[in-house]
Amino acid sequence: MSGQIRTAIDHLFALEEGDGNFLRGHGKSSALLMTAEGYGFEDVVLYYNHLMEHLKWKNLGHILAGGNTKAGDIKGKQELQKAYELGKSI
Repeated sequence: MSGQIRTAIDHLFALEEGDGNFLRGHGKSSALLMTAEGYGFEDVVLYYNHLMEHLKWKNLGHILAGGNTKAGDIKGKQELQKAYELGKSI
């Protein structure tokens, strides 16, 4: 998991656990869209699913595209179409 994603998720946990409980529930939903060099998404998906359960948000799923080592590697991958279709469905 990248440091940037970890920081964002940690901030969500911090906001949720503070006074006022601004994030838990409230009809919110989320989707995980992620690219990476490798294909080891198991830990990220586990952490994301736990966060969705904790926040009581609807999990719209995840689209994970591995094998991207340089700019343009994602071009033509089926995950792009899946992300487009997910966006249209929201």
